[in-house]
Amino acid sequence: MTRFSAVPFTLKRSSDLWDARGGYESTTETAHGLVRLEADQLVIQWRLAVQTEKMGDTWETSETIEPVKEIVIPLAKVAGAAVPPRRWWHVLSPRLVIAASDLLAFEKIAGEQGLKLKHPAKLVLRVKRADRLIAEEFAAELSLAVARLPTDPADNERLAPPARHTVVPSEADLPPESRRQ
Repeated sequence: MTRFSAVPFTLKRSSDLWDARGGYESTTETAHGLVRLEADQLVIQWRLAVQTEKMGDTWETSETIEPVKEIVIPLAKVAGAAVPPRRWWHVLSPRLVIAASDLLAFEKIAGEQGLKLKHPAKLVLRVKRADRLIAEEFAAELSLAVARLPTDPADNERLAPPARHTVVPSEADLPPESRRQ
């Protein structure tokens, strides 16, 4: 059995809301997850923790942790992955970018019930600086697995070069001295 690497990731999103009476509500969603490659599929698991703080006449803090969610994406719906190179002005942690070849691939993550991605065909996962090499290795393994996928026979016929037809000259095309008598 071939072992592939797995990459832990974190996604964080927050929103703030002021009401007419001067109250304030801050909501922070943090998703801790794991992305891994298994045979011919990409498995993404995550757990969402939602922390809400309400300030006004009183101060309330609540935190909920949702159960683990998992999606399995066939590699045929994945275009590839990359870890963009470091830039001196990036003070944020490295990112693993997984691109889809089908918009439905990340629907469970990007949809209304999911994590609401910025672009439905790109999954951008923040990884710890210490996990950068693991993420680069994972991106290379995923890209290699996508490249090794068997292609559709219909695509092979469409992309194949045209068959060469050999033309055999008939006796009428031959010079008179070469013709059979």
